[in-house]
Amino acid sequence: MRSAWLGALLIATFAILNACTHPRALQAPEEVRLTPLQTISTFKARLLLTFAGVDGIPVESAVDCYRMQYTVGSGSDAIHLSGLLALPRDVVPRRLVSFQHGTSTTRTAVPSQLDGTGLAAAIAFAGNGYALIAPDYPGMGDSPGRHPYYVAESIGPAVAAMVEASQRIRGVPNGPVFLSGFSEGGWASLAALRVLEGQGKRVLGSALVAGAYDLRHVSLPAALRGGAPSHSLYLAYAAWGQAAYYGHPLDSVLTPEYAAVVERVFAGAKPKEILNSLPPDPRRMFNQGFLDAFDRNEPHWYLDSFAANSLVDVTPRAPVRLYYGSKDLDVVPEEALAAARSMRSRNVDVAAIDVGAVGHDPSMLAAAPLILAWLRELDTASSVPGEKSEL
Repeated sequence: MRSAWLGALLIATFAILNACTHPRALQAPEEVRLTPLQTISTFKARLLLTFAGVDGIPVESAVDCYRMQYTVGSGSDAIHLSGLLALPRDVVPRRLVSFQHGTSTTRTAVPSQLDGTGLAAAIAFAGNGYALIAPDYPGMGDSPGRHPYYVAESIGPAVAAMVEASQRIRGVPNGPVFLSGFSEGGWASLAALRVLEGQGKRVLGSALVAGAYDLRHVSLPAALRGGAPSHSLYLAYAAWGQAAYYGHPLDSVLTPEYAAVVERVFAGAKPKEILNSLPPDPRRMFNQGFLDAFDRNEPHWYLDSFAANSLVDVTPRAPVRLYYGSKDLDVVPEEALAAARSMRSRNVDVAAIDVGAVGHDPSMLAAAPLILAWLRELDTASSVPGEKSEL
């Protein structure tokens, strides 16, 4: 009963705090729409970090949060996208940070809706003097259509477009961006890094946590072994998104039974229902044609897609840090270790960093203070500091 009273008190306290202050209006270019969401006070921010179990992250400033809507492409190819913009209140931001969220199967469980990831990223970065964006990704948030899960040519440009659009907003620094992300967001950050550097833009650094980088040779074999309950969900989600993106029938990779189940549950079921609808052994979802192709290393569009969307061969100019938990079953540590070996062989400034004997989600909590410290180090040492726009 005491915990129920405490929960009610906290909800009431947060409601009062939210009602006290609102984000200030911002000037945005015509093609960008900003909707003020809420201001997170330093008191509330510290409470949220405490209840989330996050240690080592100070909070220097209150945070103004906005839903940002923007577009990538033009004409009939235009894709409408959304994400979170967070700015330190009454402080000129030091630099822009783009944080890419992990896997979400729920359209509204995204940063622009101030979900847990959005709040945490806003507090960790904007609460410490940085401008923060957190893209929702295509097919998530306000973006129509199906999420192209692990399709680099869709997600990388969408992240890069939010970086470019946000830097046209008054008050957002326009110097080199710092990229960070967790799980799918680690991979998405690397995809965006490739796009940005391909456009000739400098990136300050990229801090990736528990990301999958060699989809074909590390991620897929590990997931098919079913070492974690999430593996069936990851593979079904990828089949659902990639089949639609590349124009293949879903039953060209899944059995007819599971193709129907996957179409149903990914149309809006809650994550728990999705997990309960899928088999513990991921191989049971796949048809024999795909399993034979995988086992014999023969051609199949799903295998080709995983190979095409692997990012282990990316050669960044920006420094890269790959954080991982040694007990992570969802995304195995070999992802970070293999990617670091591959990049190091091409003289990339890269390091794989073990954050301890923790699993998938806790690895982000363990990495967060390390990422903030590294960002500050890079920011201080940078010869091209983020241009400070007036508020």
